[in-house]
Amino acid sequence: MNKGVIYSILAALAFSFQNVIVKDLSVTMGTGEIAFFRGTLSAIIILALIKIQHVHLSHEERPTLALRGILGGIGMVCMFYGLRYVPLADTAILSQLSAFFVMLFAAVFLREVIPKNAFVPLVVIILGACFVVRPWHFESFNVYSLFVLAQAILAAAAYTTVSKLTASGKHHQYEIVLYFLVCAAIAGAILMGTDFRMPDRTEWLWCIALGVNSVIAQVWMTRSYMYGNPVVVSFVAYIAVFFNSLWGYLFFGEVMSAMTVTGGLLIIGGSMYLTKMKHDKIRKKNHNHQ
Repeated sequence: MNKGVIYSILAALAFSFQNVIVKDLSVTMGTGEIAFFRGTLSAIIILALIKIQHVHLSHEERPTLALRGILGGIGMVCMFYGLRYVPLADTAILSQLSAFFVMLFAAVFLREVIPKNAFVPLVVIILGACFVVRPWHFESFNVYSLFVLAQAILAAAAYTTVSKLTASGKHHQYEIVLYFLVCAAIAGAILMGTDFRMPDRTEWLWCIALGVNSVIAQVWMTRSYMYGNPVVVSFVAYIAVFFNSLWGYLFFGEVMSAMTVTGGLLIIGGSMYLTKMKHDKIRKKNHNHQ
């Protein structure tokens, strides 16, 4: 099996473990506290890696770096808040909507033209999101799913800034991630306010596991794109929905409804089509420049 595929599966597995830890911690800890410790502990690990690997932090494009950090940090808080009340499978499915918003933001902020044949998958994705959220059915509608939706939007905006940062080639991946983690810790601290409570021994162990797991997941995700075909890696990453569904069933007794399964298939199918379309466009552009 290709290295990129293996790393993509491992990254999806690690991110699904992150969701399980956050959901479990949410029973006894506030969202602000979880975000604060996740951001702080992961940032410490990243700083250690920066020192060990002698990575130099740049002084350029700091506003863009800060914007990426703020978007990602707030998005993480929204995700953690949604995980408190939204089933793991629903959370994983709604997170895939970021592919939809990435295309929209690229058109607005990066002036990329949306292909005409992208209209159908965009509509399919919107329809799938409606099936999962079900805003027309009050008894099934979970208002906290809107926080997960907000996370997908913020993640897409963050990806847009990352595209701009990586295109310049002036920033190491650790630097970009560090800004995100620091902003996430600050956002968590603000949300936590004066309600801070020192974690007990078990909570400390889970918080440390969360911080370490999150960094490992980031590294594996980066390596998946380093060693694998971007289209294949992107498709394999959707296995995260399966992992989250499995953990939700095993650990929290969550079962997906037929409507959620249908919506998930529409979102994932439409997102896969958009991802392939995007990479085909990049490949064609690079070919024309040769």
